[in-house]
Amino acid sequence: MNADLRALAAMLHTVSQEAGSIARRLGPEQDWQYPSAVAVRIYTDDCARHLPQYLRRETSLDLGWRLHYEAALCTGKLAPLRPLLHRAATLASQLEAPPARGEPPRRSAPDHRVAFKPPWRPYHRSGAELLRTLFGYA
Repeated sequence: MNADLRALAAMLHTVSQEAGSIARRLGPEQDWQYPSAVAVRIYTDDCARHLPQYLRRETSLDLGWRLHYEAALCTGKLAPLRPLLHRAATLASQLEAPPARGEPPRRSAPDHRVAFKPPWRPYHRSGAELLRTLFGYA
């Protein structure tokens, strides 16, 4: 694991620890933000522990976007997590992770290609033939 990945994993671990401490404070109070604090703790802890797997499934920019999204959801008593998540998202966006061994490098689809799937037609018949078949017209 290179230094950038270690820094991101450490930042995610810090976010997880902070979310855990907020959750421990909110639990006895039965605050409505307690489930959110637990969810952020679980997500960031899992992401910190399994960072290479997350980066195999999605690009580092996607991971950065998800962390920015999590930061936007941190309001009220979860506000202390917002700057930490923004820092983690910035670190994730700046990563240049090489593709995993044994996997082909990812290629983005060119913009000029449009995925086209022809409309489904039973038995590849024209519309007129289909109507004749369905309604018995000759």
